[in-house]
Amino acid sequence: MPRPPHLPDAAVLQLIDELRGQHAVLTGTRLRAELERRHGSRGGVSRIYRLLDRATAPRPLVPPSSTASSGADPASELAAALERARLAEHREDAHLARWAGEIHQLREQVRALNHAARRLPILEAELQDRRRELAAAYKLIADLESQLR
Repeated sequence: MPRPPHLPDAAVLQLIDELRGQHAVLTGTRLRAELERRHGSRGGVSRIYRLLDRATAPRPLVPPSSTASSGADPASELAAALERARLAEHREDAHLARWAGEIHQLREQVRALNHAARRLPILEAELQDRRRELAAAYKLIADLESQLR
């Protein structure tokens, strides 16, 4: 089977931007699955995760004094600030979604354990009843065997 052509980094980065708009949390697994679906190749693991990390890594802040001296336009500064705020909000949403999922999972485990703990005394009582019935059956067997001799 022929190997699919190598997808340029720019195309992968463009797909990352597209998927980040659709998903609160973009994982490497999700990105590689989408690459497989669209282009027939998942891409190299280390390359894809490197590009994903580069695309989602926080960009260093430029000190205000250097922007004023560089003659940067206030509109571009505002756009950069808005982008940083959007990225910070995205990171916060991803963080909250992750912890909400873990909290839900832990609550479900506690609920299951509480249910099991409530059933434990009932099961212990049933076990003792079965032990008594078994002891009575052994006694009856012994009595019947003694009558046969």
